[in-house]
Amino acid sequence: MQKPLKTGLVLSGGGAKGAYHVGVVKALAEYGIEADAIAGASIGALNGSLLATSQSMQQGYQRLNKVWQQLSQQSPLKLQSKNVFIPSYMVLLASFGLRFNTPNMVRYIAYRSGKELLQRFNIYPEYLKSLEEKLTGPESVLDNTPLTSLIDEYLQWDDLKRGIPLYVSAYKSDGGLLDLMGCIAAMLDIKDTAPSEFFCLQQLSEQNWKNALMASAALPLLYESQKIDGQAYTDGGQGGWKTVQGNTPITPLINAGCNLVIVSHLSDGSLWDRHRFPDTTVIEIRPQKEINRDGMRDLLAFKPSRIGEWIEQGYTDTVACIGKIKGALESRGHLATVIQAQQKTEQEMLGSSDRMQDMMARLRSK
Repeated sequence: MQKPLKTGLVLSGGGAKGAYHVGVVKALAEYGIEADAIAGASIGALNGSLLATSQSMQQGYQRLNKVWQQLSQQSPLKLQSKNVFIPSYMVLLASFGLRFNTPNMVRYIAYRSGKELLQRFNIYPEYLKSLEEKLTGPESVLDNTPLTSLIDEYLQWDDLKRGIPLYVSAYKSDGGLLDLMGCIAAMLDIKDTAPSEFFCLQQLSEQNWKNALMASAALPLLYESQKIDGQAYTDGGQGGWKTVQGNTPITPLINAGCNLVIVSHLSDGSLWDRHRFPDTTVIEIRPQKEINRDGMRDLLAFKPSRIGEWIEQGYTDTVACIGKIKGALESRGHLATVIQAQQKTEQEMLGSSDRMQDMMARLRSK
């Protein structure tokens, strides 16, 4: 017998490109598709939190659209020391000299190779530690007050507890600079990053849920890390870089029993492979045309024109994707409804049988 349909929704990370999710959700609402559980990374976690606390996909779209229109008018990004908005992620990184230079990479590899190697060659990344102290912690580059204010405005703990299960990915941090260099090493195919961890917000304490949500979107060096039970965590998209494990968090949904999962990507040609999950029906919503406009700078491109383009692109891509398989989804959904009705009838029949046996037993005892 086929299992009842349980639908999960994965919202991957990608900074300001998360506006694409607004269009995705709009299309899903029009097709009457609801999610039983949601998982998100980085901006996907923030978008997911608005969906998880909504009464329906349609209401979720309305709330997401309102928030993103607000973001298009007032960017959530501002520097810690100066109340000005930064132009781009790449310009910011360049200003700190974080380039692919050999000395820094050697120090990073030595640091991550373990204490024995460090002691044997008498190598210790004091340069990294001193630079990290300047750029992280309370001296992090971006002020996270706008994000916390946004969360406080739109999310309440009681609503979250009553809402759809929401899983977010977060990366156990070694410090902003080392986290970033770990991603660089993974991009250069030197060493993969460790897997991200997944947290169900409803299973966390009231003190930890907001930290987990903020941690999932804490880009290394840009935002300070967040602590969950004393452990520092940053952007969940860093984990399992080569398989996009952290940035496309399908695993917690499968573990939660979802047998149909819709995955929304925010990158062109994502290396994530649905065939690694053969027992789950996976529907991928991938950008049908190039989603990147200005490379890495798109991460922080909270501009009206960009946000409008990405919302429309998400909607168009989802309509094209879901339209092709709508019949199959409806058939499976109808089958799930029939199975549930059959199970209910069987339970009622069993109940009637039990009552009949009880009645016969009473008659025999008289």
